[in-house]
Amino acid sequence: PAPPSCCRLLDLPRATRWQELQQRPALLAATTATSLSRPYRGYMSATFLAAASRRRQDAASQAGPGPSSLPAGFLPLPVVDGATLTYERFLREYALPRQPCLITNLGPSWRAREWSAEYLLAHEGVDQTHRVHMADGPPQEAKERRTTVGKALEAVRRAGGRPVYLSAWDYVRGNSGALQADFDVPRYFERAPAWLRENVVLGNAATDMKWLYIGTAGSGSETHVDTNLTSAWLWVAAGEKEWVCAHGGDHELLTSGSGSRAFGYKDDDDDGGAPLPDLFARDLFEAWPHARSARLYRGVQRAGDVCYNPSRCVHAVRNLGGPAGVVTSLTHNFVDASNLADVAADATRSINEELLPMARSLKPRSFLKSLAKSLRIEREALVAALVELPQLLSDERLEEVVACAAAGAEPDSRAADGGAAAGPDGVARLLRAELHGRMAAVRPAFERAARGLREALQLDADGDTPTVHASSTEQPACT
Repeated sequence: PAPPSCCRLLDLPRATRWQELQQRPALLAATTATSLSRPYRGYMSATFLAAASRRRQDAASQAGPGPSSLPAGFLPLPVVDGATLTYERFLREYALPRQPCLITNLGPSWRAREWSAEYLLAHEGVDQTHRVHMADGPPQEAKERRTTVGKALEAVRRAGGRPVYLSAWDYVRGNSGALQADFDVPRYFERAPAWLRENVVLGNAATDMKWLYIGTAGSGSETHVDTNLTSAWLWVAAGEKEWVCAHGGDHELLTSGSGSRAFGYKDDDDDGGAPLPDLFARDLFEAWPHARSARLYRGVQRAGDVCYNPSRCVHAVRNLGGPAGVVTSLTHNFVDASNLADVAADATRSINEELLPMARSLKPRSFLKSLAKSLRIEREALVAALVELPQLLSDERLEEVVACAAAGAEPDSRAADGGAAAGPDGVARLLRAELHGRMAAVRPAFERAARGLREALQLDADGDTPTVHASSTEQPACT
């Protein structure tokens, strides 16, 4: 049988993880029961599909006719000028409705515009010994292998027309964070307090969700959902990419029955779910008929553009080529006021389906040691995070999240009230209403799961796992 989903938490090869579980009957029984108890949601009612079709028709009428080159069944990926786009308009039209888009004219003076395999190989701040994944071949046929950053960059230089892809190079985690001096985070993204960006249960976006992608024409990424249901911005330094992005509101339509793939896990962590639709397949709408009801946007991203993928956005991407046939791009995933409810909902699922079965089957010390190793943090820091977890979404904390996002927001002359309610105060009101509305159902479930995990690990008891509380008077450190 396929290993249960919680095996992903152990930093071991797949076969080794399964062998270890087989040697622990109690854990095996608990985790297998959890995996098998998940409902298979491959069936979609006629009412559900009809509502999705109406949403797609509305989106098509608003988008108008796309370019003649746009294949039938797709909508043009919206394009907006970053020179005039305000943060408030970005929230109203893209982030909060979960609408993917391309934002042009970003970073024209960044040093990152010089990025190439040669530039990175010569950069003193790049750790060429860090191990990464390298994919050889087009997305549907690619064979992944582990290698070093230096060897991967050399392979891109010498590809000779073959599709090769240095994908998801975790450059900050991989001791190459000096590259962050070559660019500025665009003003629409990562507007969050430090404690949220660095929270390990929500993905530690400040360190573990920053990547570089460097590939030749014909390489790319298969259909997937981004990790932790976070949002992402991807900026191209050189070359062009073609995207197919689904509206975030059509996540369930495209992922129903796909198991862990619906939450960003790769095929090698298969738990028996169906594959996600191949969004670039010529027979997409015949092979996956329900995709006809989805709002699927297609477009080409060029150097200096950002592709924004909101939370729950199912998407796929292909590299079209560029200077010397290479496409170089930067991706940051993030959590902030615009998507915190989605990220918290995914964290609740992860706690209930993955962490709790392990915590109840292993001794607390063993569990904390394994999880701290997997997350690459100190055990004491993990304990502190888990102890505080039930209070993570308190009213005070949510207000900090809103305040950080709204700080410095510029007025929007296109607002319905002519901009009178725009600026930081207007943005704060908008975000506060949306965040608390979306949290109504998410927060109680998250808090129950967090308390259950803390109790299973006996983190409130006296002894070796002391309760640690952060100061509630500490001012939020915003980006």
